[in-house]
Parts: sequence; structure tokens; C-alpha cells
Amino acid sequence: MEGTLMSKCIFFLTLAAVSLVPLPSLADGVDQAVDAFHRTCLAHGPDFERTVALAMTRRWTPLSGDAALAPVQGVKAFRGWQAGEDLPNGTTVAVTKGSMEGRAVQTCSVKLPNVDRTEFEKRFFARTDAEKIGETRKGGQLSRLYILIAGNRKQLVHLTSADISGTSNVIIASSIVDD
Repeated sequence: MEGTLMSKCIFFLTLAAVSLVPLPSLADGVDQAVDAFHRTCLAHGPDFERTVALAMTRRWTPLSGDAALAPVQGVKAFRGWQAGEDLPNGTTVAVTKGSMEGRAVQTCSVKLPNVDRTEFEKRFFARTDAEKIGETRKGGQLSRLYILIAGNRKQLVHLTSADISGTSNVIIASSIVDD
């Protein structure tokens, strides 16, 4: 009987000690990057005013410019920020109002450092119903265009990385919707 009591005490002490040890994060950097893009740009679709208000509320640091984050040529309004601690370290967010093929559009882009493009795309596909509709290579840059429904809206998603080989550790993920 005494042995059984001692075994139970050891079991509960071990259980208590294990519960005090912090568990590793279940989401790695790629999952965090996909989640950041989803929450910031895809879930509700690009919304210039909503993102500007969000950036002010979260006290993101404004960028003086970086229209290179805009996935469209006809940019009429641009706002960008270095995101705070609520997104992965080093994340840049930008929104635009512009035009694409003569249509008014809004865009939302997230520039994510230290992210493997190939893994990002795999997990992006696992999370969405995206269908690839195009690909371009320009110099060392690879861009892919997808179409999907998110936030009850048809969205184009433009994924760009600086390295065709897929070893780039920076990806720019953008969502584009009709305004």
C-alpha cells in the first residue's frame, strides 16, 4: 500500500514538473508568415481604409515610400508600414488603390523576410482553394498569380520572390480585388 501511494506521488510530481516546462510553439516561421498574410490581407480582402486604421491602432511605423510592394502599375494611393510585434519580425505591410487592366482595384501586400518560398506556397495551398493562373520570370525574380475566394470575395493573389531557385528568404504576398 505504501509503495502504491509513493508511486502515485511520484507520478503527480512528475506531471506537475512537466506542466511547468514551456512547450515549443506549434507554429513555425512559415506557418506564422502564411497566417500573417491571411489575417492581414486575405480574410477580409484588401481594404485601404481598414488597413490604414489598423496600422494606426497597432502603431506600425509608416514607410516613406516603397511602391515596389504594389503588385499593380497604376498606383493612385499608397500607404506602407513596418509592422509591429503582432506580425512576424521584419514584416512590411502595404496597401494601394490603383488600376489593373483599366479596372479600379485595391491591393494589400505583406513582405515577409526569412521565409522559404516553396514551403510558403505549400502551406498557402493547404489553407486556401487557390488555383494558379499565371507565372512570370524576370531576371532573378519569380512571380506567380493565383485566383481564390476568401472573405466572400474573388481575389487575385500575387506571390513574388527574388530568387527563381526557391531559396530566397523574402517573399511578397499580395491580394488584389476590384474596388
